[in-house]
Order: sequence, then structure tokens, then C-alpha cells
Amino acid sequence: MRTFFNELLTQLKGIWSRLDGGQRLIVVAVLAATVVGLAGIVWYAGRPSYEAVFTASTAEEITQMQQALQREGVSYVIADDGRTFTVERAKVGVANMAIKKAGLTSTVDPQIGGASSVMDDAATKAYKLAQASIGLAERAIQGLEGVAWVKVTAFKPTRASAFRDRDGENKPSATVAMRLKPGTSFHDLARSAAAMVSSQLGIPLENVLVVSSAGNQRYRYDPDREAGGGSSEFLTMQRKLAEEKAQLAQEALDQMWPGKTTVRVTVELDPNWEITSQKVLPSEQIVKTEKTSKDTTDSTQGKNDPNANPADAIANKNKQNNETKDRTFVTEIGERRTGKMAPDIKRLTVAVLYDKSLEKDTFSNDLKKTVKSIVGWDKSRDSEEDFSLMMGEFQPFDPLAEIPSGPGFGDLALRWGPTVGQILGVIVVVMFLKGLFKRSGAKGGVAQDPLVRASAKEENLSPDEQQKKMRRDIERSIASDPAALAKLLESWLTEQKA
Repeated sequence: MRTFFNELLTQLKGIWSRLDGGQRLIVVAVLAATVVGLAGIVWYAGRPSYEAVFTASTAEEITQMQQALQREGVSYVIADDGRTFTVERAKVGVANMAIKKAGLTSTVDPQIGGASSVMDDAATKAYKLAQASIGLAERAIQGLEGVAWVKVTAFKPTRASAFRDRDGENKPSATVAMRLKPGTSFHDLARSAAAMVSSQLGIPLENVLVVSSAGNQRYRYDPDREAGGGSSEFLTMQRKLAEEKAQLAQEALDQMWPGKTTVRVTVELDPNWEITSQKVLPSEQIVKTEKTSKDTTDSTQGKNDPNANPADAIANKNKQNNETKDRTFVTEIGERRTGKMAPDIKRLTVAVLYDKSLEKDTFSNDLKKTVKSIVGWDKSRDSEEDFSLMMGEFQPFDPLAEIPSGPGFGDLALRWGPTVGQILGVIVVVMFLKGLFKRSGAKGGVAQDPLVRASAKEENLSPDEQQKKMRRDIERSIASDPAALAKLLESWLTEQKA
């Protein structure tokens, strides 16, 4: 291992020695950027992961949550909205225990399965699934604007009856308790909360009761009232119908004269509108349940006579089988609702305002006919006095402001640019170092030993140049070692004698 590092260090030194000043500056800059990028990635990956555990609705809940986490020694961070508490992922369990001790309602999504034991029986699993569904319903209601606190309790029977049983006690039901913020309408939110609980838990809407936390208001779905039997629903129906008619007329006029006309419609419905519900009885008997009981009666002759012959008693033995059937019949097979599908329009009032620049000879009459045909004017029902036209001076029409779009390319670049830049920097450094190693290896392969290069040059020299070179070598050897001259002469004389 030490040899490997020594060879690597030697190669790096060789590469560094062959680089000029500019190349060395580039290498230092790239390595510094790589180190900074890797340090940023390590810092970003090592940051603690936070999870939301509670969302406060009031200032009191914020104070209670802070005190609860401080008592347990759990560090927390408040999100940008100023009411959501987040803690480290390892401290989520401790934070949930602190929330329960403080009497607050946790906002963590309930987990369905995964944490249950394989030894749980069917009843335990059903209970856990029911609690998870209730938790999801509470979260959905908590998301409504104006809801400060909510609690849902539900009951679903484990046995399903084959026939409708109105008087039975095993009916699925649910109760929703809510605490609303000041200035929030109870009935509007109660209607939405009941619909969410019904769809989430699979409970009929008629069996869902919504109450306020103070207990002074309650709501339960009533089909007759929702169809128009209640005063508030009846007035809402009138307002919606008037808005629809005015919108249709306004859209038609805006296509021809944008910003030059205004239409207002008022609808008065007939309050004498009834919907009657009747029970439907079966035309013939339909068996709902049937129980059969059987018994045997022994009517042997002479059984109680002490003087009777046993053989005669056996001969006169008589048994009778009795069978009794107990039946219950269906008393109701459904419900029939009769009445008008919608109330009749009792009165219609229309007011049209138009700009004076549109005034022409027959403009008012044509405008009146057009609006009447759009809103559904009836001569036999409506009076001409209820339709009014008024001319005025309208302000110049201003086009609608451009709707702001979502995050553009610039925002995405600012968000993901640093990460992508760091990755590209690492790739560039790796490719640059790889090219340097290849370049150094190629140069090392081409280089040859100095003796080999000298021998190759001597082969290409002429005889005169070879003699001059030999003279220079002799002079260089004598200058470096004077005794070499005596040795050279001695060897030369020896060769001559031979």
C-alpha cells in the first residue's frame, strides 16, 4: 500500500513539474472549487431532517406547544407560516408524547398498517383501520377555513341487516364536534364537515350530527330541508337562480358591448312548495325471518295403567311429530316522495343599465326584448313595471390584469443551479485529471534512454565526425581522470606489440 502511494506521489510530482504557471493556476482553482463543492454537498446532506408534528390554530395553542416541547427537552423550528412546529425526525415520537400530555390534537397523518403486529386479530385490525379513517376525516375538516379544533367520534355496526330496519339500533352514526374561529358561519362549515365524514367513513349523511364545542348549535342533514323546506335554503335557491339568469344576460351583452351594460335580476319563488314522504307498504306478505321448531308427542295406550300387559302397551305405542313455524313479515319496502321538483317562479324583476353612447332610435326596445328572452320573461306572470331601463355614463373599460404565472425558468435555475453546478464541477475536475494522466503516460512512452539516443546518433555520423567525437571523449576522460592517459597508452602499446 505504501509503495502504491509513493508511486502515485511520484507521478503527481512529475505531472506538476511539467506544467507551466498558467496550467498550475488552473489546476489549483479547479481543485479549490471541487473541495468547496464537496464540502457544500456534505453540509447539505448532513443537515437534520425536520418533520411537522403540530399546526396551531390560536395563540394559546402556540404557547402550550412551546411549553410542552421545552419540558421534554425537544428542540423545534417554527415554519414560515408561524404556526406549524417541526422537529427532528428522531424526536417525532417524543414530540407526539408531549402533545398528548399537553392535551393537544396532533396533526400527524395516521398510518394505516405497517406498525401493527402480525398477531393482531381481525377486531384489532378493524379498530385500527377505523381510527385511521377517523383521523383522516379530522385532518380534512381541519383544513377548512375557519375551523380551530375538531373531534370526530363514529360507530359502525359489525352486522349488516338484509332489510331496511328504521327502528333498529344498529345503525352507523357519527358525531362531529367543532370549535370555530370568531366570525365564522356554523351552518356552512357544518354542512361541509358532515359531507366529509360521510364520504370518508361510509356513513349515511342523515346519521351524521355536527355540534359546536359550546353545545349551543347543532346540524343534521334533512333531505326535505335541503330540497327547499328550510327558510335559509329557500332564500339561497332564490339568490342562485337570480345570479344565474343575470350572468347569462351579462355574458351575452358583454360579447357585443364590453363594459357598456349592467344587468341585475331578482327572482321571487313561490313559497308554497311541498315535498311529501310516504312509506311504501308491500302489496303482499314478504317473509323477513322464519324459525321452525320440532317436537315429538308420545301417546302410548295403557302407559299409566299398572295392570296393563307390557306387551300390549308396546303394541299400542303411538308417537306424533309436531312442527311449528314462527314467521315475521316485512312491514316496509321503501319510501315514496311526491311534490314539485322545484318551486315555481312567482315574480321576476330585471334592471338594465347601459351607456349613453349606445342610444339609438330602436336600441332600447331591442335591448329590452333581448334581455327578456334570455332571463325567461313571462308576459302572463310578470308585469312591465318590473322591467326597467336606465341610461348613464360608464367609466372606460379596463382590461383584466394579466394573471401571474407560476415559477419560471429563472426561479428553477436559482433553486437547482448550485447543486447542478457542483456536480458539473466534480465531473470537469475528474476529466481534467484523467487527461493529464493520459498525457504524461504518452510522453513517458515516447521518451528513450540517453544511451540509446547516443548510439542512434553515432550510427548517422560520418568518419571524420566520429574521429572528432572520439577525440572529445578522450579529452573529457583525461580531464576528469589524469591516470586514464597512462592506462590508455599502456593498452595501446600492448596492442602494437601484439
